[in-house]
Amino acid sequence: MIQRSVRYALPLFLLAFTASSLAKLWPSQFTKWLLRNRRYIGLGFAFAMAWHLGFVGYSVFSFGLYASALSVKATALDLIALTFLVLLTLTSFRWFARRLTAANWRLLHKAGVYVIWFVTTYIYLGNVVLRGGDALHDVALTLLIAAWLLRVIAWAKRRGSDSIPASAPGGSPT
Repeated sequence: MIQRSVRYALPLFLLAFTASSLAKLWPSQFTKWLLRNRRYIGLGFAFAMAWHLGFVGYSVFSFGLYASALSVKATALDLIALTFLVLLTLTSFRWFARRLTAANWRLLHKAGVYVIWFVTTYIYLGNVVLRGGDALHDVALTLLIAAWLLRVIAWAKRRGSDSIPASAPGGSPT
């Protein structure tokens, strides 16, 4: 259940992580819907990860499973990602979000999704490189890297469209 809960959570994270990039690169009814519902998709990811943490906690405290396999570095990274996940979840609700400026909210959410992406990618990379992985780990790692590349491409497109002179009709430089 520990591995399955993460496997079910990962697609939700990837959808929330890439929603704005997909809407920027391929505007459609679906990508607009995805962007409008990104908050709920992210909360679904948080809920799935809460299940995951519940299973981990139960396994460690009830059976001592995984306790010997935990390294200081892996535990520290997990706690950092968990802290961001909790902050992102709380600030997805208006009562908490109102306590931040719009700029701080955006900064927190951008930093938070990148921290979660980094920790997740690091874990999958370790499974693929150090342990040989399997097809599922290979696909997950590929999707994580592709999601990041999608964000880079969307960022580059956004930066390119921001530099087009306003006086140029049709977006072509004069």
